[in-house]
Amino acid sequence: MDTGSKSFLNGSEKCQFCTFLIQDRLFGVDILNVKEVNPETDFTPIFHAPKEVCGNVNIRGQIYLVLDLRLILGFPAKPADDNSRVVLFKAEVGEPFGVLVDSIGDVVSVAESQIENRRKADRGSSEQPDRRALDLSDGICKLKDRLLVIMNAQNLLSTVERLGRGK
Repeated sequence: MDTGSKSFLNGSEKCQFCTFLIQDRLFGVDILNVKEVNPETDFTPIFHAPKEVCGNVNIRGQIYLVLDLRLILGFPAKPADDNSRVVLFKAEVGEPFGVLVDSIGDVVSVAESQIENRRKADRGSSEQPDRRALDLSDGICKLKDRLLVIMNAQNLLSTVERLGRGK
């Protein structure tokens, strides 16, 4: 599905990413895909949903499905705390949904030429659990003091749907 956001893996234009931390690792999504960052972590559980689904949350009358990005990426479960945030995505990305993250970071601007496309050299099977992060990643960028893994927001929801079907 084309969301209208530019492909950022083949040029020298500046890209901006909304960054967040999961287990002290820096991840980011294209800022053009983010609707808002919200501190609401009071979820209504969805019975029989995959463990990666936190539940639904009502934000100003709109119901969003919230996914636990820690579990999707294979990190151990951690209860939401005062630093936890929900990154909500625009409707163009998919059904109303968001991801629970450990904490929010800054908006980071990088040149497209700084982004290394990990998918080009990647040849493993996408059904392996340890490959989930790669399936969700569009690339990686070396910042001054750490690495930024760039996530593909469009693939988040489809990954959980596959997990729910046992694939």
